Amino acid sequence: MYFRGSEAFRIASKGAKRWVLDADIKGAFDNISHDKLLEIIGNFPARELVRQWLKAGYMEDSVFHVTGAGTPQGGVISPLLANIALHGMEGALGTEYVRNGERIELARKSPGLVRYADDFVVFCRTKEDTEQAKEKLRIWLAERGLTFSEEKTRIVHLDEGFDFLGFNVRHYLSRKKKNGRVLLMKPSKDSTKRVMRKLKETFKEHVGKPVEMLIKTVNPIIRGWANYFRVGASAGRFQKLDAYLHRLMWRWTMRSHPSKGKKWLARKYWHQNGKAWIFGTKKLSMTRFAMTPIRRHIGVRRFASWDDPDLEQYFEDRKILELDAWLSSFKMQVAKQQGYVCPVCGEHLANGEDLHQHHLVPKKDGGKNVPSNYILVHMYCHQATHAEMRNQSSQS
Repeated sequence: MYFRGSEAFRIASKGAKRWVLDADIKGAFDNISHDKLLEIIGNFPARELVRQWLKAGYMEDSVFHVTGAGTPQGGVISPLLANIALHGMEGALGTEYVRNGERIELARKSPGLVRYADDFVVFCRTKEDTEQAKEKLRIWLAERGLTFSEEKTRIVHLDEGFDFLGFNVRHYLSRKKKNGRVLLMKPSKDSTKRVMRKLKETFKEHVGKPVEMLIKTVNPIIRGWANYFRVGASAGRFQKLDAYLHRLMWRWTMRSHPSKGKKWLARKYWHQNGKAWIFGTKKLSMTRFAMTPIRRHIGVRRFASWDDPDLEQYFEDRKILELDAWLSSFKMQVAKQQGYVCPVCGEHLANGEDLHQHHLVPKKDGGKNVPSNYILVHMYCHQATHAEMRNQSSQS
């Protein structure tokens, strides 16, 4: 989803399209017209099966309800059917593209659309153009049995900003820019509040339980949230969340050991690792949001498809560009010598996971800090490798 967020940022950063239709469809999955959807599907071989899914109805409190509109609630096919129903929105807006060398770009006066399922935003040059785009889409959606949620649909300027897929995109004042503004894409306030609430509930549920259990539950929450938002200007938000996380740690330790003092709690749960203090045990520590490096998403060439065999080399080269964007020259040398593949799992290093360095010959055994003594592996592959080494050591 954050790739769609990056696409929204890319269109907004061009500067000409500063007015945004921040749209919300009222009950999209519940109100899609069956007739229109089947018309769009046409003579697809499984058309009759799709029709039966749509008309299957549902049970609630032992009462059968007929489904006259909408896609099956909770059905695995529902997102696909919704995408089919909403396909063609660019055509309804009159969006046009022009070729600029090898690149295909939005025409200067054309509205720009970014959509993920039923969430979408439209970028226009003027407020009047945005209002016209809204009216065009209102008519187009009505043909599909859909309407805008007037309470949630807004026309806003980039100076005010808008939320999309968890991010907030808006102009900020900046003395470093000639026009006095800089466009930033940050985690939205709602997204931040949700993860804070989830962390608070998780710490509360684990009061009195072993710290290892707490860490194993909290770490995936932190990594998942940070990995999603790492493509934006999230460093400041990561630091604020880490400060909040630190307060939760202290609150958890004091509630778990109400009769102990702060010095005892600090000695038990905080350990020094180099210059940093970590929370947990010497074998298992809690991660932090700021430990996830910010990595800008490298945009995919417009209309390029992973399924196009002619573009196989393009996507392979793009993976290497992703690595080069955030790896040091030393690590890139290591990655190149292993063919950009993780030697543990066999997958490409640029699959979205964090990368760790692993010594072939440990430093304690005389291993040197040279590329030939390193391999780059995915974080979880690294953890699995050390777990296997510990098991072998204990068995011997």
